Amino acid sequence: MMFNQNKFFRDMAKNPDMYPDDLEEKAKIKAIVLEESNQVVVKNTKMKSFESENKRDLFTPAGEDFIKTVELVRSADLLPEFKDNAEELKLIEKRRDLILNYLANILEDVKSYLSQINYLQLQKLADYEDMSKYQEAIGPSDALRRSYHNKLISDIKIAMRLININYNLDFPESLRLKQEAMMPEREGVSSEHLQELMRQHKYEKFPHAAGVFIDFAKAPKDPSAERLYIASWALRIYADLTKLSNRIKE
Repeated sequence: MMFNQNKFFRDMAKNPDMYPDDLEEKAKIKAIVLEESNQVVVKNTKMKSFESENKRDLFTPAGEDFIKTVELVRSADLLPEFKDNAEELKLIEKRRDLILNYLANILEDVKSYLSQINYLQLQKLADYEDMSKYQEAIGPSDALRRSYHNKLISDIKIAMRLININYNLDFPESLRLKQEAMMPEREGVSSEHLQELMRQHKYEKFPHAAGVFIDFAKAPKDPSAERLYIASWALRIYADLTKLSNRIKE
């Protein structure tokens, strides 16, 4: 199977905190919020009803992809024939805990980001004397929204990168070795020995080859459009936020 390798690390080297103060982008976000939040409410209402009837813990498709990722990360291990490599097992455990922490942070980022969006939605221009008063009132909250959005994007890309290197079966081996060689724990390790070590690891297929728990194969290349794509994902996963947070703490 062939993949566009640029999809895995696109914009990794760029500053994720770049956020154009653009009214057009804000309008797009507001449109997404209105459309997606309505969809989430409908889906969540149907799911709660079905959940009550069937006594089962259900997730939306986005939530399913996320919790499956969590479970696959938790199952990280070496291949059976290499289980006696204690040093490599210790490294796997260390990275597993790090990635699970990032995945938990992503859920908190979603919560914080959407809370600010909800607050901004409640602020109406008609309630203020003029545009300057309105902008002055929403300025701090809008700055928080941008900050939370930036952190969400940054945490997603870091988690995605770490999972790709350590666990993703679909991630190209050449990129895996290149990125692994940059890790502090691999300083001074020859490329031949590193390749041998990486072949001892167990790799899994994640919900999405590019993006792991988000379908980044469909993400726009334009940075502003990509931000909106991630905002839309945050809205889709919001319905499962409490359940996911509880499951990741287990």
